[in-house]
Amino acid sequence: MAGVSRSTVSRVVNGDARVSQDARVRVQAAIRASGYVPHAAARSLASNRTRILGLLIPGAVGFIFSDPYFPKLVQGVVDACNAADYGMMLMMEPADDPVVAERIYQRVIRGHHLDGVIVTTSLIGDPLLERLAADELPAVLIGRHPSLPSLTTVDVDNRGAACRAVQHLLGHGYRRVAHLAGPTDIMASIDRADGYRDALFAAGIPIDDSLVIACDFTEANGRDAMRRLLAHPDGRPDAVFCGSDTMAAGAFRALAEFGLSAPRDIALMGFDGLEQHAVSFPHLSTVVQPIPELGRSAVGALQARIACPDEPPAQLILPTRLALRGSCGCLNDDDPDVAPWMVQVGRGGPRRAASEPAVADPTVAEHALAETSAG
Repeated sequence: MAGVSRSTVSRVVNGDARVSQDARVRVQAAIRASGYVPHAAARSLASNRTRILGLLIPGAVGFIFSDPYFPKLVQGVVDACNAADYGMMLMMEPADDPVVAERIYQRVIRGHHLDGVIVTTSLIGDPLLERLAADELPAVLIGRHPSLPSLTTVDVDNRGAACRAVQHLLGHGYRRVAHLAGPTDIMASIDRADGYRDALFAAGIPIDDSLVIACDFTEANGRDAMRRLLAHPDGRPDAVFCGSDTMAAGAFRALAEFGLSAPRDIALMGFDGLEQHAVSFPHLSTVVQPIPELGRSAVGALQARIACPDEPPAQLILPTRLALRGSCGCLNDDDPDVAPWMVQVGRGGPRRAASEPAVADPTVAEHALAETSAG
């Protein structure tokens, strides 16, 4: 039908470069005309490739589905897999069940059902990462690990971004700055807490460990931690740097319980740039990290590892930016177009009173503020 040999057809189907452009065009036209679909199992046997990438998210399943970070990350991975003609296998390993983790590793990863795997954990001491680092299966870590340099990683500069966020708060004149930190066994939390301390140290401000509260990245924990700060024996802080936007959402609700608001009573800064919280709390100033792009870049890095397994591992760092929307103190709290909707938090989330004038799109303020150095 295309006037070429069977081996030439096989090379075209499998993306082999050793085919002339003329022959490739004729084979592809014949494939379209005949409606031919390559047999996946046969193709896998012939190429020793499954065209399936794994995405392993360690942690409790309920937490993964309730945390808005992970859907954005999965979206980026899926988009990149689709664009590269790869399938994706999503694996969720319960953090408290080593038996399940071992079964996933042996059956799926060691069983060579995948061409490679992306792991999202940055948990210190995770034995799975150590095994992957020693295994021949191509792997990429979203995050970083301090003692596994043999892994290719994709991450943001959590420490530097946190430092810049706290420096911004200090630039407003706040001196008693607290930190709602994430879990102490997660690398991203450690880096963000170190960035918080770096900023205070550079400003000559003594670090008060009683103003640092470590907890899980959840809204409930953020609310409880903020309550503790509000009851601090030395008085409440001037500002709070939250280790995630989800924790910051809990902090907002705690402020509302006490009849307080940000930034009028306490300034707030988050981390992540999650759209869900930008809608619920549109004036939340935060560090925006490119979550879908982390997933897309991880797929690209994994493809490179599959194609060139002998190349040295790469460490990719994606940029972050500060979105300054008001809770940090950048917008005038006395402005009648801004102040009222900062404090209204109820069952349906933040809202404006019916008598309030319309508020300008907060993204306009975000872009305008991001272009200036003044806060």
